[in-house]
Amino acid sequence: MLKKQKQYNVPNAYGLTPEEQVKLTSGADFWGTEAFPAANIPRFRMSDGPHGLRYQAGAGDALGINHSEPSTAFPTGSALACTWDPALVAAMGAAIGQEARSLDVDMVLGPGLNIKRNPLCGRNFEYFSEDPVLTGHLAAGWVKGIQSTGVGACVKHFAANNQENDRLRSNSIVDPIALHELYLTAFRIAVKAAQPEGVMCSYNRINGTYASDNRYLLSDVLRKTWGFNGAVITDWGALNDKVASLNAGTDLEMPGDGHMFDQQALQGLADGRLAPTALTRAVAKIAQLAQKKRPAFQGDRQKLLTDNAQLAQKIEENAAVLLKNDDHILPLKETDNIVVVGEMAEQTRFQGAGSSHINPPTQVSILEGLDNAHVAYHYEPGYRLTDDTGVDAAAAVAAARDADKVIFVAGLPEIDESEGFDRTTMALPAVQNKLIEAIAAVNPHIVVLLIAGAPVELPWTDHVQGLLNLYLGGESVGNAASRLLYGIVNPSGKLAETYPMQYQDVPSSQLYGKNNGSVGYAESVYVGYRYYDKAAVPVRFPFGFGLSYTDFTLQNAVLSAAQITPDGQVQVNVTVTNTGTTDGAEVVQVYVGDAAADTKALTPKQTLQGFAKVFLAAGTSQIVTITLPAQAFKEWDDHDQRWLLPTGQRQIRVATSSDAAGLVLPITLAGENTSVRPVKVPDWYIRPQGHPSMAAFEEMSGLHVPVDRAPVPGMYTPLSTPRELSEYSWTNRHIMDLAREKMIGTKNPTTPADRFMEKIIMDTPIIRLAQQSSGMLPLAVVNRLVGIANRRYWRAIRNRY
Repeated sequence: MLKKQKQYNVPNAYGLTPEEQVKLTSGADFWGTEAFPAANIPRFRMSDGPHGLRYQAGAGDALGINHSEPSTAFPTGSALACTWDPALVAAMGAAIGQEARSLDVDMVLGPGLNIKRNPLCGRNFEYFSEDPVLTGHLAAGWVKGIQSTGVGACVKHFAANNQENDRLRSNSIVDPIALHELYLTAFRIAVKAAQPEGVMCSYNRINGTYASDNRYLLSDVLRKTWGFNGAVITDWGALNDKVASLNAGTDLEMPGDGHMFDQQALQGLADGRLAPTALTRAVAKIAQLAQKKRPAFQGDRQKLLTDNAQLAQKIEENAAVLLKNDDHILPLKETDNIVVVGEMAEQTRFQGAGSSHINPPTQVSILEGLDNAHVAYHYEPGYRLTDDTGVDAAAAVAAARDADKVIFVAGLPEIDESEGFDRTTMALPAVQNKLIEAIAAVNPHIVVLLIAGAPVELPWTDHVQGLLNLYLGGESVGNAASRLLYGIVNPSGKLAETYPMQYQDVPSSQLYGKNNGSVGYAESVYVGYRYYDKAAVPVRFPFGFGLSYTDFTLQNAVLSAAQITPDGQVQVNVTVTNTGTTDGAEVVQVYVGDAAADTKALTPKQTLQGFAKVFLAAGTSQIVTITLPAQAFKEWDDHDQRWLLPTGQRQIRVATSSDAAGLVLPITLAGENTSVRPVKVPDWYIRPQGHPSMAAFEEMSGLHVPVDRAPVPGMYTPLSTPRELSEYSWTNRHIMDLAREKMIGTKNPTTPADRFMEKIIMDTPIIRLAQQSSGMLPLAVVNRLVGIANRRYWRAIRNRY
């Protein structure tokens, strides 16, 4: 032992040899770390989240395919964000923490903080918002809630992971102002406010460097600047280079892969490429997680699940967004003759697919929710979820003609929203749109219940009277929906993302998904309302919008100070009054704007910087105070790598959505200089109109975005996918056919579930498949397959690729 310690020149850490220290930095199996009882380092168990616990006692997987223990399925992130209520989010985090401890889980992987750059991202249902301040404060609530139970949180995916297609190897090319002000801000808020025990680094590269190897992000920003004290854990299979990752600040490689990269680390120690201090840091961070005393679960798990089902329902009742309510068609009356249309009323989606897929002990459909409320209705399926044909559209139209009101349940099929790939369109299934229009032609008294994890195009909005957005509302969505429809609960959700009129209005729509290997974030900071506001593009429903069964007014807004200093803060006080006859809740939103934004580059007209949700009885008022720190007015100075408060004037706008008429208050910035924004940039970044070009982005940022090239023999690497490796190789094609038959049961999948599996297998880099295979796909086999694809057969045979 002493000889090897001297050879590797590694300080003694917990009495472990260098080989044992390296071993500790790689997982033991799919969900757990290595244990070294003699060193008092126990096994540390993780499990997926974040809108429920996906605990797998048996075979583990990263896509929600294998069996998991029953756990509460809470509303997904896109619904949860519409509560605008960090305290309620914290209650959900605590509930998940209790369920985790009931199964001896030490850390839950969540929440997801990635910004919704484009509506088609397949995993948007799992993320909070297009806005980083809302995302950050909700995430901080989630982290505080779960960690109050003794369970660690691992926020993800750090960083600039904003698409699913080719996410395991793509390069996110983003300018520094957008990176810091948009894509890192939510992580900064969550880390500084809540100190999660873990941060999960993403698969992708950021400006050319893999997240797991990114010293700037992991060490300079996360640890040194933000003061992160926890462990950096790779996404499952996201390790790129063992030596580079440890040096950069990654601590734990997951999942267990048979320690295929341990020899790389030991060789790095021997030849001086791996800093001994980096290894001892990683060992200390992992030991810190494993040695933490976590409370044993006290109570009955079945009762906990029953209680949490009620909490899931409460969250959905606070999350659902009333988007339209013409002529007060809602709430429904008990005497109304109701017809319910849509197969999704019977087979109600409540979550998305992938690693967050929960196995709930119960689930309540829309129809079951109405039944539980003892509501009389007539039901017609109207359309099928599994294909684009009507079941009996004529019967649905005929039934709707004689109804007082029609409840039409519309939404996206399960196969449309998943981890692993992006949506191909923002449209709902055509059969649903056609049926809504057909019913509207005979009965305009339609309320649409929308079930989808992300924005969709709503071409029939003007032809219906009501629209209630349920998002993906968790296992109790049916009960929540019935209580909202009949006014037992007053809707109070506010959109956490903009609903565009059509996909082509999205600033990234012309480039998104077109060059997945090198992804230029050409729109820079102009994402969501930051773009629509400044470009004056009409939207279907704006960020922050949501109606109620009552009315509110904002009055008497005042500031605690007329100016702000670099270390100061200002309080915004406003009186909120419920002027209606129904108890309800309003969200007060505080935006910071620049009246000169139209002449400044990379400067939105306004950005959300504070918010508060207030519940008021009918006819009552309350003074709401929202504190804005100096950070709310600062800009990123990339030259000096710091946040800088400029001088000048800004406007604080207190409102109830991003485009609602509000109360405007001026404030003076007592900062250091006028601005650090660039001056000579293409005009699009000063006055954005339409879609940005990649040439303009390269000129503005100084970054280069290579055009993807289809690989040919001689270009393949372990980061190539099985589909690519099979393109010119009969041998690899035959091997992949055998693999598909073994894993899926067929080499020509036809069902949606089988096509999902086939896509995941064939379009995942083969080294990532190996990293997630628990040793079943050894590194030697990966190298041979790559060698065969490159037609270097002798190297492949000798495993010297």
